[in-house]
Amino acid sequence: MQCPNCGSQIPDSSKKCGVCGVLLQPQQAQATTGFPGWAKGLLIGGGIGLIFFAVLGAAYFFFYFRPSITMIEPTQIPTAVIAPTQPPAPTVAAVVESPPEETPLPTIEPTQAFTPTSTAEPQFCDAFDGVEMTVVYLDWIKNEPLELYVKMSGGVPGLEKEIPDATGEWNYRVKIGDYNSIGCEFIEGYRERLYCEINLPNEYEGAVQPIAVYVDKCEENLHTGQKAFLPEIKKK
Repeated sequence: MQCPNCGSQIPDSSKKCGVCGVLLQPQQAQATTGFPGWAKGLLIGGGIGLIFFAVLGAAYFFFYFRPSITMIEPTQIPTAVIAPTQPPAPTVAAVVESPPEETPLPTIEPTQAFTPTSTAEPQFCDAFDGVEMTVVYLDWIKNEPLELYVKMSGGVPGLEKEIPDATGEWNYRVKIGDYNSIGCEFIEGYRERLYCEINLPNEYEGAVQPIAVYVDKCEENLHTGQKAFLPEIKKK
């Protein structure tokens, strides 16, 4: 080492300079103050050990003491209850047909709502079981009633087709929207057809309205719930 006083080179183990005689012990002790190497290694090793145990403890807590996960119960699906369906009503289709001859008809005022008579006999409703009905419109002339006929497979009961034990007249009517027919009849020579006339307002032209067929011999409607696709009004 080098003497701090004179700068001469002297052995490292010297307690004083052999040239100038300056004591070196205080300075050497000052140089050696601080942690020895073994102590530093011990401190570093202890720090690493603490970190390792901290990581190990956190992992143990996470895997063994973590909160249990609440299982979600499956939701209950409501069971739909399907009611038995009613038998379908007779099918009514609408067809527009031009009459063979256009005969001018007098203007007729709208009729009041029709009320079935007291001659209803429920047993005669069986005469319409299995009968298919089709509504056919004739030309709708401006300011005149709409003419139509209801085609009934097998014949019109009570008018064309005889019904056993039935007495009195069979009065039919057709209702479109809020309006009732002014008359319905069977015409000889035109099989399975019930001809009717009904006064309708102009705003019913080309519209879709509910249609129903009635007869006073039956307490139930022969046909209801279907839609009438009305034709356009034609000029004479």
